[in-house]
Amino acid sequence: MGGLTWVEMLSSALFSAVCAMAGALVLMQRMAVVCREERRYGLPQGHANLIGAIVGGLAGLGIAALCIYYYLFVGDGAGWIAWVGRSSYALVLAASAGHLVVLIHIWMRLDAEERDHRKQGKGTQEATLSLYRRTALDDLLRSTVAYAGLKARDDEAVDELVGVFGERLLVGQRALSRVPFYGYLGTVCGILLMARELTGLDETTETFQVLRNMAGGLVLAFQTTLVALLAYLPLRKAFDVLLARMAVLERRWLTLRDEALEGRDGQ
Repeated sequence: MGGLTWVEMLSSALFSAVCAMAGALVLMQRMAVVCREERRYGLPQGHANLIGAIVGGLAGLGIAALCIYYYLFVGDGAGWIAWVGRSSYALVLAASAGHLVVLIHIWMRLDAEERDHRKQGKGTQEATLSLYRRTALDDLLRSTVAYAGLKARDDEAVDELVGVFGERLLVGQRALSRVPFYGYLGTVCGILLMARELTGLDETTETFQVLRNMAGGLVLAFQTTLVALLAYLPLRKAFDVLLARMAVLERRWLTLRDEALEGRDGQ
């Protein structure tokens, strides 16, 4: 294919800008919902909007680049099956961006919790769940509740705080399992394209043309699966790491309660 006309270049630039803005707005809105839920515990919004805008904008640009590439540069007159298969790239990219923005946000939140632990009682404290935890525990310890009742109420409070990040991580980890299936969509479409070429074989068919078309379907089948797996595996590992960090944070909160109760009993 020859060079692009000015109309095609202008249309491509506008389409890319619209996709980038749409992606940024979608993830900024998602982060606004996440921060609204966290605001109940005094957590600041921080850089959530910026993270959503950057990740969403890049994802939108990536989807726009895919569409422009296949529409303007491949130009193979592919049918709807091929386009459905190619859409799996966009689905994998969009889903990965949604998971990535949440992972980055929670990673930064847990980093703040680690900083709070290192400088506990030293200087100005950040607004963290650990600070909220200590304040709530102090209020509970000042009450006249018996030990059994106090422990039960504190267990409920800890479970609630763990759920602020932990529940979102668990839901995201389960939802992440859908990413490989987006790749399988391309795999099925690629195999269908190969089968369609085989059914069209007859004595007058040009062998090399058929083989080339079959190879295109085979590439689509394996490449979409590979892309989906390459997106899934690092994200899954990141979810596992964050869940392990949440478990450490939960144990730290429980230890804080045990130490406070021992101190109260020793008075």
